[in-house]
Amino acid sequence: MQVIDAHAHLGSCRVFDLEVRAEELLGAMDKHKIDAAVVMPFPGAPDPIRVHNEIADLAQKQPGRIYGMVNLNPHCDRDEYESEVRRCVEGLGFVGLKIHTVGHAINPLSADASKVFELARELEIPVMVHSGPGIPFALPSHCLPRAQEFPEVSVIIAHAGFTILTGEAFAVAKASPNIYLESSWLFADDLKWLISALGVERVMMGTDLPRNVGAMLAICNSAGLTEEEKRLYLGGTALGVFNIQG
Repeated sequence: MQVIDAHAHLGSCRVFDLEVRAEELLGAMDKHKIDAAVVMPFPGAPDPIRVHNEIADLAQKQPGRIYGMVNLNPHCDRDEYESEVRRCVEGLGFVGLKIHTVGHAINPLSADASKVFELARELEIPVMVHSGPGIPFALPSHCLPRAQEFPEVSVIIAHAGFTILTGEAFAVAKASPNIYLESSWLFADDLKWLISALGVERVMMGTDLPRNVGAMLAICNSAGLTEEEKRLYLGGTALGVFNIQG
């Protein structure tokens, strides 16, 4: 069984006063037997391009364990945004794009968000969207029109509504087959319900922070999942969505 953390960060964050060093990230992966992680800068990174480079360097040193995700403020000129996205995806092998609705103060339905989905469609990679704290932009329902507009793009709702909006995240995913839910910070009962009602092939494990890795694995173990559900939730779903070779 391959275990993949679909939501991890590296670097510092001025928005949430956080910092994750490479040794901390890798230490948590080693301790909890995480085989691979999808890693991105925080939305409040002082220099996200530098962090993209650090993620790429780490991926080169840890082949098959670290996969990058672009997390760049979309409130910039299209040429600037597209240049960095193409550098990361086509040149460095990154596997997705992130829209952080709170950290970048961006509405997924806005004009600046359009280029994210357009590039994801062209590059055939998924878009992860922060949900939960930070409404109205962080409402899961903002993802539905985009998922319907871009049916070729896999849209991952990060945190699956962060418990308080998990019902809305479920309804949105139920309405559009290209929406997936990433479960960091959910309770065990939320996780069990989502997998039972939506299907485990639409739900994936993420942790967000190294100190949350053990908690999310414990929640998985206490949710009463079958072995097949665990296999897909802990890694199988993410392998397919991010097109990662297991």
